[in-house]
Formats: sequence, structure tokens, C-alpha cells
Amino acid sequence: MNIRMALFLALTVLVSCAARPRPQAREFFDERTGNTLSVVAKPLVLARERSDVAAHARDYATLVAIELDRSGEYSHYLLLYRWSTVDPRMSPPPAPEAGALRLLADGRPIDLAPLDRLPVSLDRREKFHLPNHGNVVSRAYRVDSALLHFLAGSHEMTLRMPQESLDAPFTIWRDGRAALGQFLQRTVGP
Repeated sequence: MNIRMALFLALTVLVSCAARPRPQAREFFDERTGNTLSVVAKPLVLARERSDVAAHARDYATLVAIELDRSGEYSHYLLLYRWSTVDPRMSPPPAPEAGALRLLADGRPIDLAPLDRLPVSLDRREKFHLPNHGNVVSRAYRVDSALLHFLAGSHEMTLRMPQESLDAPFTIWRDGRAALGQFLQRTVGP
């Protein structure tokens, strides 16, 4: 093979790699545990208006899909960050034991119970999309890839936290369903 042909092939490979969309997952190796973690590139953020206490005040629920690879044993989780712009004197944060979660996606109710503890350390805030807010309550829910695929393809979604005193639903505020679909293609396939 001559040099021109080799250069042409190398450039073709570089151009085709550059033209591909980047995977919609952040992957990193946790040196403490020896596990590989994949985190969706863009979380789903749901919110509920709190005009009852202040203008432009909201409660938020951020959902972050992660895949944990423990030496070839894969587990999927949804991390939930529950936070608010409401003054805590007007509306205290949820109690630590108040972690039940009810998603309603395309009319299908999905009830999730929180794990006793988070499956990962959130010491790398930016990697896990942890909000820069003082009063964030973090929880984790074990899920399967079928549920994540369903959520990624859903058209309508709301979230409720039945153990909270306010029963108003959270609705999509920043849509991360497309990123979730791409994350799933990268981690578990279609």
C-alpha cells in the first residue's frame, strides 16, 4: 500500500469518527470500589410551581440514570435529587424517610421504593448532575433497563412523592428523555 492510500484511509477514519455523535453517557472508573460507572449526559428535571409561597418559586426533582458495572455485573439506578427554591421556613425539605416515588408515564403508574443507601458516592458532584443547592435530599432507586427504555420513549410524565405533605405533581421542566434514550443505546442497547 502506498503512502497516499494510507493517508487517505487514515483521514477517512478520522472524519467518520468525528462525524459520529458523541455517546450520551459519562463513563468513569471509581478507583475506591473498582467499579465502572456510566451516567446519563443530561438529567431529567421535573418541577412544580410554588406560587403559594413566592413568585417564581419551585420544588424540583432531578432524575439521573446510572449504570454500575461491578466486574461485568450490571445494575441500573435512578438517582433522585429533591431540592427547592422555596425558603425552608415556608416549606421544609422532605423528611429523610419520605422517599417513595410515583411516576406516571403515558398513563402507566410506576411506584418506586428508595434504597437504604446510595449505590455510589456523590463526591464528584458534577459527574452525577448534583444541583448546586444547599438543601438537596438524595435518594436512589433500583430499576431495570426495560423501565428506563419506557421512560425514555414516554410522551407524558409526571412525578409525585406521596409521603410529602404537598400532593401537587412535578412536571417536566428540562427534558432529558432523548439523552436517556442515547444513554441506553450506549449502555444496554435497544
